[in-house]
Amino acid sequence: MPAKIAPRGIFMVLRLPLLLLPLLGLLCALGFGGWRLHRALSHADSAAEIRQDMRERIDGLASYHARFKTVPVGGESNVAYSVEIWKEMPGRYRLEMTTYEEGKQAHVVVVVADGEQVYLYDPASGDFLPAAGSLAEAEAAALALEDYWRSISEAPSFRLLSEESGSRHHYYCVEMIPADPHRYRVSERLWLEKSTLMPVRIESFDASGRLTQVTVFELLQLNPALETTLFSVDGGAASGGGRP
Repeated sequence: MPAKIAPRGIFMVLRLPLLLLPLLGLLCALGFGGWRLHRALSHADSAAEIRQDMRERIDGLASYHARFKTVPVGGESNVAYSVEIWKEMPGRYRLEMTTYEEGKQAHVVVVVADGEQVYLYDPASGDFLPAAGSLAEAEAAALALEDYWRSISEAPSFRLLSEESGSRHHYYCVEMIPADPHRYRVSERLWLEKSTLMPVRIESFDASGRLTQVTVFELLQLNPALETTLFSVDGGAASGGGRP
């Protein structure tokens, strides 16, 4: 008895799902990959815009007032810093830095520049004395926030990780690799407040990816009107934070 030959249409019906499965898999892969590519490109565009906006804001700075704390994490150092800076471009500033060792205040450094001379507060005499050499000025310049902000915007690697919302503010979370990394600061994760594009929290990581330092800004005012007495040394140290 000759074998029955099934109609060709039956084979097509049975084979159709098997043919569609690889196609659906390919489409899903392309779709997911396309979504990831689109997301990466969108973040790249956003990161470039953030960097450009930061540069423009920094170039437009006439003055600022900032207060922040820097605390070491998980290392051998137990030295923390509390820093407050008033600055009026280009050359007038007041810097007050308190050092804490094992949670206790160790000493306070106050530096004032009136645009012509840099002065260092002398606790023994209670007066400001002209800074000897360029050491005090170099220390103050190293803490100039606008230089650090500019280094963020010009970092060789700058990547937008996410956008986050707090109770009152919205933030960009970005990751950057500084132009001059060292063993305890190979990369940084920053939270930039969206309206100002200035960092409110900075986390520093070492070469092993371990958190080494956290800096938190308690106050940040851009282009405020600053009193001239802040940059005067005639009234002693009390014209600023008054901590010495």
